[in-house]
Amino acid sequence: MKKSAFQLESRTTVVPIINVSLVVVLTLMVIAPFLSNEEHDVDLPAARAGQVDDTDNVEITFTIDREIFVGEDRIGLADVAHYLGGMFEGSPHAVAVLKADRNLPYGEVEQLIAAIEASAAPRVALATREHDEEAPQ
Repeated sequence: MKKSAFQLESRTTVVPIINVSLVVVLTLMVIAPFLSNEEHDVDLPAARAGQVDDTDNVEITFTIDREIFVGEDRIGLADVAHYLGGMFEGSPHAVAVLKADRNLPYGEVEQLIAAIEASAAPRVALATREHDEEAPQ
């Protein structure tokens, strides 16, 4: 038997995979600031809190004009429990994140929290600004 003069070497080049991964990461880093939903002007109170995983979050916005928005849908206080009830059904890890303007009377915010709890929300969280971002009065 005669030995072959050529030997085949099988190698996988990982440089293209790394390059594509870096491009995807950089693209997501550039796009991420534009993905937040800041359509309604709400002056959030400042507080220190831990980060929350936002995979199953339902954002409820309560503006200074007493308007309630779930996402982009405007609803009345009487309709909150019924509207949110369908969203939380079958979602044991969902979180209702309430963004209420800090200048609203606490009693009105408390009524909205009660309506959210009546919708069988598994958890209710109040959104705040980070303490360091507080705007001067």
